[in-house]
Amino acid sequence: MRTHWLYTISLFITLNAVVLAFSPTPRNARRNFSPDSIRTSRNRINTISPGSPSLKKHRSPALSAVIIDPSTVIESTTTILSAGLDTVLSNENIKQAFSLATFGPQYLWILLVFFPNTTITKKVMGGYGGILVFSLIHFFIVVASATQENGTAPIEEFNGVFDPFGDPQAAMIGMMRYPNFVTEEWSHVLTWDLFVGRWIWLDGLKRGIFTPHSVLLTNLIGPPGFLLHCATCLVTGKGIVGNEALELEENDSDVE
Repeated sequence: MRTHWLYTISLFITLNAVVLAFSPTPRNARRNFSPDSIRTSRNRINTISPGSPSLKKHRSPALSAVIIDPSTVIESTTTILSAGLDTVLSNENIKQAFSLATFGPQYLWILLVFFPNTTITKKVMGGYGGILVFSLIHFFIVVASATQENGTAPIEEFNGVFDPFGDPQAAMIGMMRYPNFVTEEWSHVLTWDLFVGRWIWLDGLKRGIFTPHSVLLTNLIGPPGFLLHCATCLVTGKGIVGNEALELEENDSDVE
């Protein structure tokens, strides 16, 4: 109990010391106070509104430094975040992403074409890690381009590509005037080429089919590489992959 009272008295003394430290009143004036002066000061405080000039006049510099306007904090935070996003989602970074989407996959193609049966190729390309990385790069290009002024081709021109009564080819050529659209389409194509090349390589591993020539052609011109793989399957007597969905159903039925 005695310790509790000592703690209370110490806390009271500390609080009074803090109040005196922040008060603008001179030290000699603090010694000459009376109950009436306290009542008068209390009445003055009650009659002053929070935003009145009088309150600002009697507020100490130290206390003013502690009080922060929430709207100012929100505005400053928003400005900082906006500036940061503008820096990240810039045309310069889109240009860098273009180079990364172009040259990055080539290291994976080297593994698929020249070292298809090695352990390192199976570890690197056996999962979807590489496809996921370049899909994220493409996604960044899409988002960053959308935030730029004239960053992507106008929707009217895009619709023209799918207008059967217009000139879709001319519309596509017109869209190529926009650098960020070219970046998006290029990374789009390269990522899906890698996806198909990986599938050809995996099919070759599963069924013992030679695939480097087909994978290489897929990297160069896309779909013809897949056609070459189908031709290789027929020539070697392995056959083209059938309906995998029906095969899954049959396997499930056999298990049951």
